Amino acid sequence: MPDSAASPAAVPAAQEPLYRERLLPGVGTWVIGIVIGAALGLVIVPLSLPAAIALSVLAVIAAIAVLLAYSPVLEVSGGVFRLGRAQIDVTLLGEPEVRRGEEWALTIGQDFEPLAHHSVRGWTREGLRVEVLDEEDPTTAWVASTRRPEDLALALRTAQQQARRAA
Repeated sequence: MPDSAASPAAVPAAQEPLYRERLLPGVGTWVIGIVIGAALGLVIVPLSLPAAIALSVLAVIAAIAVLLAYSPVLEVSGGVFRLGRAQIDVTLLGEPEVRRGEEWALTIGQDFEPLAHHSVRGWTREGLRVEVLDEEDPTTAWVASTRRPEDLALALRTAQQQARRAA
């Protein structure tokens, strides 16, 4: 009989992400993507109305798929913090700092750190900044927009504590 490792219940909890969030585009981006997709069908209306409708539907579906595919994911899992395609071991990070309102606006505006790794969405009003402690890494910090900064900070702290216990 095959072992139960293939069943979902047998997957260790440590492999499940402590935190996962996809940073979806704002409403304006969705509207623009759908309008551009639908407008592509207008090009061939003089040739064939059914073909124009089909092209519009396919272009809208393609626009939605592209917007989803290029939306970065924030994830804390297995002792690693992933921000889009970049990743860093949580032991190389300092204390997460939740930033809101004016403090967040300063972080992504006037106090912008050019050497930090950023994943910022303009429509968010809060985020997280985590200092990079690795002296060999030229990146000073990771700065991320998030809709749930406390949850992300808690996940990072938990992953850091787990990594310290394992070491």
